[in-house]
Amino acid sequence: MLLRSRILLLFALATLLVAASVGVPAWLVLRDSQDRAAALRAELQSTRLAEAVDRAAAPLVAALRVAAGDAALAAARAAGDESALRQRLAALRAELGLQGPSARLDLVGPQGQLLAAAPAAAEPLASGAAALQRELRADGTAAGFEAMPEGGMLLVASLRSGAGDLLSASMPAEAALEAIAAQLGAGLLMRDRQGSKLHATDPVLREAPAERSTLDIGGRVFRLEATPLDNSAGARVAQVLVLADATAETQAYRLLLLLAGALLVVAGAVTCGLLYRTIRGAIDPLSELARALQAVAGGDIFASAAIQPRRDEVGAIQAALEALRSNTLALDRLQTGNRLAALRERALIGQQIARLTDVLDGPERQEILGLLEGDGAALGPAFARLAGHVVQQHRAMADLLEERTRDLALVRQALEERSQLNRMREELDVARRLQLSSVPTAFPQLPAFRLHAAMVPAKEVGGDFCDFVMLDEHRLALLIGDASGKGVGAAIFIAMARSLLRAAIGRGATPAEALAQANDVLAADNPTMMFATVIVAVLDCRTGVLTYANAGHNAPRRRSANGEEAEIPVQPGIALGVMDGMVFDDQTIALAPEDMVLMFTDGVTEAVGPGETMFGDARLSAIVADARLASPSQLVEAVARQVEAFADTEPQADDITMLALHWRGAAPAAPAGQREEKMAWT
Repeated sequence: MLLRSRILLLFALATLLVAASVGVPAWLVLRDSQDRAAALRAELQSTRLAEAVDRAAAPLVAALRVAAGDAALAAARAAGDESALRQRLAALRAELGLQGPSARLDLVGPQGQLLAAAPAAAEPLASGAAALQRELRADGTAAGFEAMPEGGMLLVASLRSGAGDLLSASMPAEAALEAIAAQLGAGLLMRDRQGSKLHATDPVLREAPAERSTLDIGGRVFRLEATPLDNSAGARVAQVLVLADATAETQAYRLLLLLAGALLVVAGAVTCGLLYRTIRGAIDPLSELARALQAVAGGDIFASAAIQPRRDEVGAIQAALEALRSNTLALDRLQTGNRLAALRERALIGQQIARLTDVLDGPERQEILGLLEGDGAALGPAFARLAGHVVQQHRAMADLLEERTRDLALVRQALEERSQLNRMREELDVARRLQLSSVPTAFPQLPAFRLHAAMVPAKEVGGDFCDFVMLDEHRLALLIGDASGKGVGAAIFIAMARSLLRAAIGRGATPAEALAQANDVLAADNPTMMFATVIVAVLDCRTGVLTYANAGHNAPRRRSANGEEAEIPVQPGIALGVMDGMVFDDQTIALAPEDMVLMFTDGVTEAVGPGETMFGDARLSAIVADARLASPSQLVEAVARQVEAFADTEPQADDITMLALHWRGAAPAAPAGQREEKMAWT
């Protein structure tokens, strides 16, 4: 096959692929838009149909309200006289105009049992009477279609009276559909669950095939929009199809497809024509150049191509052909020069090998010089012998160098181990900075409260954590904990505990429930037998009530506005991760305005000073009781300074973490915009 034929065939295939790559996504987008439009139409029709059903049931609802207020019916219901109830319902049915075999009036008890019906029946009109009793409020109403056991459909309206009973009334589905069709201004067709036609408001719909979704009527296209009907029990009982005019939409869709196809055909034809002209203008000169190249390859270095000079790739090939022809003669001259240069290089190499033999002993030197004598000097064997002798002499030097290299390798290994140690220290320092970055650094200064927190790990990575989060605009969650052990393992374990607690409290769990959920997860997979002590508290910013639960942690300290300082009473609890299935208890305490609460880990009270003495609760209590420390930041910084001064030169034995809360009193409610601004810090 010729090159131009292959190029045209390839272009045709590429055109088809491009058309497919454009057309298929366009078709998928169009189908998706059609599906979305159909879903929107179905949702709108369902809403309109529900409103039309409620309006069609309005007479039944009005009749039920009259029956609900009937004194004689209420008296018979209070007396529990079933016969009197049936008689009064029959009288009300006649008075309210509920005539015909499909018209019925029911009274259903609070448990969904049928108390009386006119005419008499075994089951309530509303199949979901018990559900309506639960869902409807007093004087609430509901309307929908119900399937009758003997066949056919009824429109049933129900009303829950103030006494707790359910009154239901019915009318034929045919009359209801006529009223709904008049309100919607469109023809309606009702089908049962098997697809059989029950009633149609338009003669065209009666004759329409069951499987058709569109109809052509008088040159116009109509769409059958289907909406399912559920009874009061939530079961599917029928389907209503609404006749909607879709002529304009169908014509627009067909016109769009026609225009898209025409554009593709025109674009393909124009592109193919332009490509054919371009290919022919390039292939014809190439054929002439191919003939000339074949001649040059056959030995005719004077052959040339009869084409006009060009400034494209074809012109470049023509210039290359001329250069090839002129270079052929130059190549012959070059080959002759290369032969002469090779002879000169051979003589020079022989001279250099003879000079290198000076490093050898007498017999070896004479052997190599003998190979170099005469016109047919054997340069290869001479060089090989020389190399062998040189290698043998230098082998001893190589052994000595290898010994020195081993010493150098030991030094290099020591340097690499030192480099690895430095990298480990850098990674631990990065982990320390990452853990410290998880401690809150931005603290709110709101009218109701102020917060401050700090953490000082004992090692590169610590085992403490503290956190706070606004659960909503009125509740603040506070968390603090301490894992057993130190270092990376403790940091990972306490990070898991913090994530579990924060997720549980964010889902609405109480502090005790959050501790129980986190404990079950940590204890279920804890091969290292680690544990963590935690306190979780939730502050109601409207009342100052603090709800908290303890899992073996130190009791927080509290300073009241009058300067009194004491521990907040906490139940001991068990640490998280020890045993699953443990139960924790919520406790509450009401904070007074200007109360200060300090939550801390045992790294504060168990800090060791000179002489193996501990900082202790008494020193911490004295700092918390200092009324001059009016803000949470002042209190936290004062405790940290006192602990550092107490430890003096002793190394820090445990992580130190503190979280201070200053309750300033409930703030007045702010407008919605201001509340959003106050919550922005979370």
